Amino acid sequence: MSQKGTYKQVRCPYCSAEYRVPATVTYATCPYCGTTFKLANPEEKIEHYLFKTIIDKNQAYRLARGFAAQQIGVAEDVEENSSFSKAKIYYVPIYIYEINILAPCKEELEELKKEKEGNELKLSIHGGEEVEYKLVIATDDLPIPIPPDYYFPARARIYFKPTILKNGVYLQPTKDPMKVFEEVKQPSLKKAVEEAKISCPRGYEVIDESKYVGIAHYPFWDITYTYQGKEYRTIVDAADGTIVYLEYPLSWKGRVVNFAGGLGTLIGSSIIGGIITYEFMQIPTYGLAGGAIVALPALLYTAYRLFRFKGIYKFKPGEEAIFLPVR
Repeated sequence: MSQKGTYKQVRCPYCSAEYRVPATVTYATCPYCGTTFKLANPEEKIEHYLFKTIIDKNQAYRLARGFAAQQIGVAEDVEENSSFSKAKIYYVPIYIYEINILAPCKEELEELKKEKEGNELKLSIHGGEEVEYKLVIATDDLPIPIPPDYYFPARARIYFKPTILKNGVYLQPTKDPMKVFEEVKQPSLKKAVEEAKISCPRGYEVIDESKYVGIAHYPFWDITYTYQGKEYRTIVDAADGTIVYLEYPLSWKGRVVNFAGGLGTLIGSSIIGGIITYEFMQIPTYGLAGGAIVALPALLYTAYRLFRFKGIYKFKPGEEAIFLPVR
């Protein structure tokens, strides 16, 4: 393997094909046969999975357009007068980990019974236990905005198909999977130990059966649409239709209404603050000033949007309930 500039020349251990990969990657997938291997140890077998593209680009655009129409201050005719421009699909790399941490009580260790059922370990003992799948984005070089704690379904996957290398932008993992492994285990380890401390007054022992399962690639649509000659971008989960990022046109009426709302909030907060401080201190000016300060950021934001033609929505993982019909 030779390195030149920002790329490495590698040889596939399965079909012997040679090709270039970015110098920062940890794993490489052969574009000829689809074999995935670790650059530092090409003989090491890597499980590689793929999440199916269920939502095509036209469906993704329709979902985004409909969601845009629900945003506050959006142009009222966005659904009727916007048009699809272009689309690109990104396959984002993620690492899959199976977390299986147990902290049984010491006095019960001789009664510990382990039963292997597939990849799961069952224990009939008191103490702490944390069993779950963790899926983590495997690169810091994302060209699309995805929350770092975005939820990926652990079981909805199939084995990797090399044909996707020709269908979109395939992103290589760059993070060290074992370093990430140690980081993602810590919250579960801490929780299991805390449970054991409560349940095991005479002490406990930690049994860590966690493992690194492999790599998966997850599809996202990067779609551009136009409205009145201006371009807007949206990122849509191609597996379930979640709107991850959305730019949408703001109407002049909507911007004025937003600004008026921010101004009303400022005035209302000032009045309420003034009334409260007058009741307790007989000095209303303190409350008026305090209420104004609290509401000022909202007013400044609406004032900023007053002179913008584009609104932006960013998905927050805590809002996932909105998408339960498709998830």
